[in-house]
Amino acid sequence: MKHVLNALFCCAFLSIFAQNTSIDVKHYSLQLAVNDANNNIQLNEKIRFVALKNATEVRFDLTQTNEQHKGMFVKKVVQQNKSVRFRQFPEQLILEGLRLEEGLEYEFYFELEGIPTDGLVIGKNKFNQRTFFGDNWPNRAHNWFACNDHPSDKATIEYEVEVPSHYLVIANGLLESKVEAPFDKGRMIYRYATKIPLPTKVCVVGIAAFEVENIENEVMQLSSWVYPENKKEGFYDFQLAPQILVFYMNYIGKYPYEKLANVQSTTRFGGMENASCIFYDENAINGKRTCEALMAHEIAHQWFGNCVTEKDWPHIWLSEGFATYFTNLYLQQSKGEQVFDEQLKRDRTKALNFSKKYQHPVVDSTYTDLMDLLNPHSYQKGGWVLHQLRREIGDSTFQKVIQTYYNLYQNSNANSEDFERVAMQISGKDLHQFFHQWLRVAEHPTLKVVIFNEQSEIQLQQVQAQLFEFPISLLIEYEDGTSKMYHNRFDTNKSGIIIKVPKKVKAVKLDPNVDLFFEEVN
Repeated sequence: MKHVLNALFCCAFLSIFAQNTSIDVKHYSLQLAVNDANNNIQLNEKIRFVALKNATEVRFDLTQTNEQHKGMFVKKVVQQNKSVRFRQFPEQLILEGLRLEEGLEYEFYFELEGIPTDGLVIGKNKFNQRTFFGDNWPNRAHNWFACNDHPSDKATIEYEVEVPSHYLVIANGLLESKVEAPFDKGRMIYRYATKIPLPTKVCVVGIAAFEVENIENEVMQLSSWVYPENKKEGFYDFQLAPQILVFYMNYIGKYPYEKLANVQSTTRFGGMENASCIFYDENAINGKRTCEALMAHEIAHQWFGNCVTEKDWPHIWLSEGFATYFTNLYLQQSKGEQVFDEQLKRDRTKALNFSKKYQHPVVDSTYTDLMDLLNPHSYQKGGWVLHQLRREIGDSTFQKVIQTYYNLYQNSNANSEDFERVAMQISGKDLHQFFHQWLRVAEHPTLKVVIFNEQSEIQLQQVQAQLFEFPISLLIEYEDGTSKMYHNRFDTNKSGIIIKVPKKVKAVKLDPNVDLFFEEVN
C-alpha cells in the first residue's frame, strides 16, 4: 500500500521540489526590517533573472499567508515603474501579463510583509533573549522571501537589514556598512553583499545580541559570534576554526568565500553550513570543544554543498557524504588512525542499521519529504563511498580527483555522474560498476564465512541477491597462535571465494583495516 500511495502523491510533490527551469536568477536584493513589538517583518525585494524561454508569466516560490495569519503577503510587484499583475498560491507567486524573451535579463521589485511560517526563525534563545535566524535548508527560504528555492539556481545576494540598535547582524558576504536609520536613532541598518553565487538553502541573516571576536589569520576575515552569556566558552570553542580551515585548504583548495563567521544560534539543526556564516545550535557551545567534529563537518560544506552544489536533491550525498568523510579525514590528521577507524566503524554501523528500515540507494528519488534525505544513506554511507573510492584508486589519486572536481564545479552545480566522470578521468580506471553498485543499488555486500575440511579450508560467500565487485581482506588466526593476512577480490560473477590454508583455523576477521562497507552474517 505504501508504494501505491507514493505513486499517487508523486505528481503533487514534484511541483514543490522541482526546479523552475524557465528562469535563471542572477541576483537577490533584500531590504529587511524587524522589530521587538511583534514577529511581523517588512521586506522590499528585487530579483534579477534571465529568461530561459519566451513566456507570458513567471513563477517564484513564496509561502502565502495562511489561516493562522502566518506567511508573506505581497502588497505589490513592479517592473520598470509599472505595476505587474500577480496571483498568490499557498507555495507560489505567479506574475502575469508579461512578455519575457529568451536570453534577456529582467528585474522585478516586490513589497511584502508578514510573519514567516518558517525559514526565518523568530523566537528566544536559551537565555530568554529575542533572536532572528535564517534557517532555510532544504527549501524553506521561500517562507520569508520570494525566490527560486532550488539548489541548482545559484545567485548573488545582498541584504539591507534594519534592526533595533541593541542587536548585531551577521549575513552572507562582507559587511559593507553599518549606519543609523535616518528616521529612527534607535535603529541601525547593516548592509552585507556577496560576490559569489549561492543556493538559497544557505542564504541567511542572523540577528541577536552577540559578542564578537575577530581571529587573526592571513587568509580571510574569520570571526566568532556568540551570546554574551557564553562569551568565554564560545570564543574558546570557535578557536578551533583556523586549524580546520588550514587542513581543508591544503587538501581541497582555496577557501571559496570572503569570510567565515562561526555563529551560536537558535535554529532547527545542530549545525547549518550557511555560506560564510555557519550557524551552530546554541547548546553545542560548552567550552569543552566537544563541537570539533561538528565544526569540521560544517566548514567542509563551504567547499561541498555551498561552493560545489548538487544539481538536484537525490544527489545530496555530494554535500552530506562529502562533509561526513572530510570530517573523518580531518580527524585522521588531527587525532590519528585509531580515531579515524573507530569513526568509520560507527558510520558503517549506523548506515547498516538504517538500511534494515529503509532499503533504498544513496541516490534516492523516491522521497516525499526533503527532510527524508537527511539520513545515514546520504551522510554515513555517502562518506563510505568516498572512503572506498580512496582505497580503490589510492590516496594521492583520490586527492587529485577531489581537487579536480572542486576546481571544475566551484560556484556551480554537479551531480553524481559528473563526479564519476572526474574520478574515471583522473584515475584512468573504469569505475562505472563501482559507482553503480555503491550509489544506485539498495543492497550492500553481506558476507558469510564458513570453515570446513577439518578447519583447513575457508569459504567466503556473498549472500545478498545482487552481487558486488570489491576487494576483501581477511586476517586468519591459526590455532598455533600465528596469523596471516589474505587479500582477494570478488567480482559480479563470483558469489564465493575458497581459501586453502596450511594449518587449523581458530578465527577469521573480515576487513581488519576497515576498508569495506559490508555486513557479516553467521
